[in-house]
Amino acid sequence: MDAKRIIPVLQVRAGRVAGGHPADWACRLELEGADGILFQEAEGDAGRTGWIREVAGSLSVPFALEAPLRGRAELEEALEAGVDKLVLPALSASADPLLDGAVRAFGRSRISVAVHALLAPESALSPWRVDLTGPAEGRDALAWMRELEQRGAGEILLRAEPEGEAAALLLGAARLALPVLFLCSGELAAMAEALLHGADGVAVPAAAGSPRQWKSALAVHGLVLRD
Repeated sequence: MDAKRIIPVLQVRAGRVAGGHPADWACRLELEGADGILFQEAEGDAGRTGWIREVAGSLSVPFALEAPLRGRAELEEALEAGVDKLVLPALSASADPLLDGAVRAFGRSRISVAVHALLAPESALSPWRVDLTGPAEGRDALAWMRELEQRGAGEILLRAEPEGEAAALLLGAARLALPVLFLCSGELAAMAEALLHGADGVAVPAAAGSPRQWKSALAVHGLVLRD
């Protein structure tokens, strides 16, 4: 069994993370046992390349960027600056040229896609629906993830609401059906279920504590975790 990845999530705004520098925060988290870092930008950042280069020059573990990147030039700029993997937001993934072009240009191992699935119990045939403004709006979440895999996504960052047993079952079904990596995003309390149902790793807000503490809490479930 492959060891599971524990990945803290850092929110970046205007090149800063909670009043500090992204590289400083990332290095501290690596020392505390992080297997990787996921940086999230809610808005575009004109100074993105600068802090990415500093992070790349400081970290030993891989790091990913989830941001509203627009067009191949911005994707290429982030990768050349040192990002190991790009996470395309779900909205961007619905635009065929961006996802398909990124896979052709950079390879599926460097392209992940975020999927936000919402439980819709009133839909008996397909209780999990995609939360996306675009062509996939209202589609079955599993069918949408299958399409993303067929178009070349090498990893899916899954956010399922509400978290818990039902979300873990969705993940388990997706894991059996699709030959891609799955990284689940959410609160630490729900992540053991995700890992037990096949997630290759979990992305947890860095503010939740130390990665080493998270690993200790998760190890009691018999999970194989990286040192």
